[in-house]
Amino acid sequence: MKVWILLAFTVAAAACDQGASRAGSTTDGAQIYQDMCATCHGPDGTPPAAMKARLDVRDLSGAEFRARATPALVEQQVRTGSKNKLMPAFAGALTDEQIKVVSAYVASPAFLQR
Repeated sequence: MKVWILLAFTVAAAACDQGASRAGSTTDGAQIYQDMCATCHGPDGTPPAAMKARLDVRDLSGAEFRARATPALVEQQVRTGSKNKLMPAFAGALTDEQIKVVSAYVASPAFLQR
């Protein structure tokens, strides 16, 4: 378990460190999601089985999450990271505008219509 946590943290930290270069200057929420979030949460919001089993990565397409997903909730998570620190904070790696548009996208019905 510790190896998986270290690996996930390393991958997430690298994504965060490379956030500005990976996301570029785009303000397209769908593109930012694919560039920054899909590795852990899956291209359609369903995390890969290994990420779910080992790290309990949140399923962003699941009914439980969708019922309470708001842009503000998602933005807080993206900006500050998870409480268990497995998801890094993306403040500083993404601009405020990028955090807002990716959060609005994830919380929107359009997220499930890909």
